[in-house]
Amino acid sequence: MKIALISDTHGIFREEWVPHITACDYLIHAGDINTKTCYEKFKSLGVPAYFVKGNTDMGEWAANLPEFLSVPIGGKIFYISHNQYDFPFDLTDADFLIFGHTHVYTYYERFGKVYVNPGSAAQPRGDSKSMAVLELNEDSSYHITRIFL
Repeated sequence: MKIALISDTHGIFREEWVPHITACDYLIHAGDINTKTCYEKFKSLGVPAYFVKGNTDMGEWAANLPEFLSVPIGGKIFYISHNQYDFPFDLTDADFLIFGHTHVYTYYERFGKVYVNPGSAAQPRGDSKSMAVLELNEDSSYHITRIFL
């Protein structure tokens, strides 16, 4: 099972992202979508998607986006938040913590949890534009591929 991870697109939607996303079973957008148009384009890709509100997601279209989301995917629990400091204190149930905000790719494991920031797909800060694909294997292992854009 493959999960596309993207964040900090800031009102930009690039067609180069589409093949990476549509090759996946799920999409997680970790916030700062910025516009209703981009939000609707992501939703129209035909991939089950989860979105959280970033600090620049404002307006009626974003009013119902959660700031934190906990979702089960492939037998694992994903915690999703735009800013990693907005995760709940108790991370007991989480397997993967997906976040954005810094515009810098981050991947590490700590205390049995996997933390991933796919970086900014549109506006990097001192780093390359990127997104990521997380692959969950049947044996409960995983593999993360950073995709440079």
